[in-house]
Amino acid sequence: MRIRTFVVILLIFITLSSCKKNQHTERIKEGYIEYDIEYLDDALDGFMKGFLPKKMTIKFKNNNTINKIEGFSGIVSFTHIQNYREKKNITLVKVLNKKYKYIEKINEKSMFFENIPGMIIEPQDTTKILCGFKCEEAKVIVPDSEIEPFFIYYTKDITINNVNAQTPFKSIEGVLLEFRIKLYDMPMKLTVRKIQEAKISTEDFEIPEGYISINKKTMIEIIDLLKQ
Repeated sequence: MRIRTFVVILLIFITLSSCKKNQHTERIKEGYIEYDIEYLDDALDGFMKGFLPKKMTIKFKNNNTINKIEGFSGIVSFTHIQNYREKKNITLVKVLNKKYKYIEKINEKSMFFENIPGMIIEPQDTTKILCGFKCEEAKVIVPDSEIEPFFIYYTKDITINNVNAQTPFKSIEGVLLEFRIKLYDMPMKLTVRKIQEAKISTEDFEIPEGYISINKKTMIEIIDLLKQ
């Protein structure tokens, strides 16, 4: 009887902790979002995919955001900080004990997400609920490309100004919760798994100590080496 009671409690806990289906009715301005990552490159074998990061986390507060992806149990990490007040984008790369940073203006092309030339975004009438947030649907078409049309979903119930400014989806006014993108030339699909309203420290958006400043050319060379 005790075992059965424990199992019931455990199932209830898992249900409450998972991505809720009930619609969230209030906008949130501070917290974090977790995404599951699915790699779309058929050339990657199962062994390599097993080592690649499975999750991306975004923290947000006062229109500042920090995106972080870690791989190989934290041995390699990619971080992108958008400092809205100072109009700066910061790319951080850590490999073992080596730490590098590159700072650019907020209106420049980001190194974190790669552009999709010629992309067309067509808003649709369809909506759906993801993690309790109402999402609008848009169809993405890339003419003269091998990329098949796909759909993205975004919500306006999370308040972050210019959240997509450094992505190919800069025309979308809302936070993307399900979408496809190229990160350092690796095609992937990101799907929200958790949204949590929470207090975020302003220190989270500061550059940690120990990062060496490098130019864009050097940062691209480092990233290219990591992709091999």
